[in-house]
Amino acid sequence: MAPISPHLQIYRPFLTMVFSISSRIGVIAFAFSLPFFAIWLGSLNFLPQLNQVLTLLINLLPIKLIFVFWFFIFNHHLLNGFKYFLWSFSIGMDLKNVYLVTYLILVANIIMTLIFTWMIFL
Repeated sequence: MAPISPHLQIYRPFLTMVFSISSRIGVIAFAFSLPFFAIWLGSLNFLPQLNQVLTLLINLLPIKLIFVFWFFIFNHHLLNGFKYFLWSFSIGMDLKNVYLVTYLILVANIIMTLIFTWMIFL
């Protein structure tokens, strides 16, 4: 029996669809990381010894690379949120502007992530 509605496999992926899906998947990964971030920040006042151990772990290269990826996910979701905010006022909804804003978001995210990477690897 054929599916009632079209399935995603029949569509050729386009940039806005990829951004929408990756933003939703990214925010789920971001949400799972927040308790670890809260434990690190909370231990600063309540358990200084734990904070020192966690800070040593955070300064390891693999963890810093995870932070760079985490920052990219956060920026991706944040900048897409600005796009959806503009769309809620029907600003920039014609196809030409949709792709222009999407490419600008991609470029801005890459630039912001490169600056963040440069800052944490100093």
